Amino acid sequence: MEVTSQQSRRKSTKLRTLFLKYLAVFCTGTIGLVIVLGAIFFGFMATGAIIPANHAEKQVLKAESEILAGHEPPNIQSATLYKYAKFTIDGKLLEHNLSEKQGVFAWELLEDTKGSYSFPYYYTKITNQQTVYILQYSISAQFSSPALRRILPNAELFFFALFGIAFLCGSALLASTFGRKIARKMSGLQEAAMHIQEQDLDFSIQYSGISEIDRVLMSMDQMKDALRDSLERQWTLEQSRREQISALAHDVKTPLTIVRGNVELLAETDMNDEQKEYSDYIAESTRQMESYINTLIELTKTETSTTLYPVSVNPEAFIRQIEGQMQALSIMKDLSPAVTTYGLSDTIVADPKLLERALMNIISNAVDHAPNGSKLTLFVEQVKDCIRFCVLDEGPGFSPESLQLAAEQFYMGDSSRGTSGHYGMGLYITQFIARLHGGELYIANSEMTGGGEVTIEVPLKQKESTPI
Repeated sequence: MEVTSQQSRRKSTKLRTLFLKYLAVFCTGTIGLVIVLGAIFFGFMATGAIIPANHAEKQVLKAESEILAGHEPPNIQSATLYKYAKFTIDGKLLEHNLSEKQGVFAWELLEDTKGSYSFPYYYTKITNQQTVYILQYSISAQFSSPALRRILPNAELFFFALFGIAFLCGSALLASTFGRKIARKMSGLQEAAMHIQEQDLDFSIQYSGISEIDRVLMSMDQMKDALRDSLERQWTLEQSRREQISALAHDVKTPLTIVRGNVELLAETDMNDEQKEYSDYIAESTRQMESYINTLIELTKTETSTTLYPVSVNPEAFIRQIEGQMQALSIMKDLSPAVTTYGLSDTIVADPKLLERALMNIISNAVDHAPNGSKLTLFVEQVKDCIRFCVLDEGPGFSPESLQLAAEQFYMGDSSRGTSGHYGMGLYITQFIARLHGGELYIANSEMTGGGEVTIEVPLKQKESTPI
């Protein structure tokens, strides 16, 4: 549904506003995440599922009092949040629930001090006569469950990690949502550019609701209308020019026919040699002028026949038809025509009349330039989603200049290939037809024969407009 520019202006939002909305959502979500995780953390503390950070320190102070009073520290139970190692005064390890390696490390750490910290634990040394206790503990909130404490020894770090993961996931989700929304808003720009690139100017601009994007779309809409008007004017002028040229060419044919007829009648009368020579000059010039005019009419017909009528074509039957015409043309110069096909599908979709005309232009051109008694070859093969027609002759080939210009209108600059009365229109028309099918014309010199190699490729599928 088309949205007018007035509606677009009324509903448009600045890109900055949209960004600030998403930023507000991001900040609100982050704050909400902190509140929720904080509430869960303090809720666990209130129910005893999480033990406060100073609980281990309190247990250590209590154990220190017991040791200094001459008692053994309390039995190590699941609720005890510290570990210990018992040494003699000279450093011999007596008993412990620390690993032996940790015990040796703790003794060396506290050799000259009573307390120290080595990430992530605090260490305290308690001396009672000939016995030394070293207690290891952590000042951090911990889970009261021993199983959870073994897996997650620091509850605070766990919640920080949980916040970090949730924060990154939320950021990625929000960024992805924002990106998709901007991509949807800009899809109108891409669609409009694609239509203009394909020269399809009969479409409606879909406005995005973002003022910055809509301003660009509005400019593209104005550009589209201006371009369409310009192309319509140009097309009208071109059509008028072609019609005038075609009409003039047809009008000129009438007096030329009269001239030719009178020259032919004059040739039947008694004339001396000089008169006969002048009469032959007039007849030859008349034939040349008629050829020029026919070429001009053919050109105007080709350029105005821009409508393609593709149908499903049996390639084998189509090629047999081309082969028959190829053999008929070859008789004049005693050529040996050959047709080779490879990997063809059952059907192709093309305009058979235009495609036949394009191929016969190539074959006729090759016949003109092939030496008498030489070989003329047509290769037809299917390459991926295209069908390729390649015509090879054993003539002199194309000059470097002709390889670049042979498909130009009225190009006859290649003396090595000769003009043969075609006036440089055959390959131009062939290229026009190939491109009309969505294909291309390629001109080269064959490494196999040394002569010309002219190829057209057309897609196997066209949009069918005519049923079989």
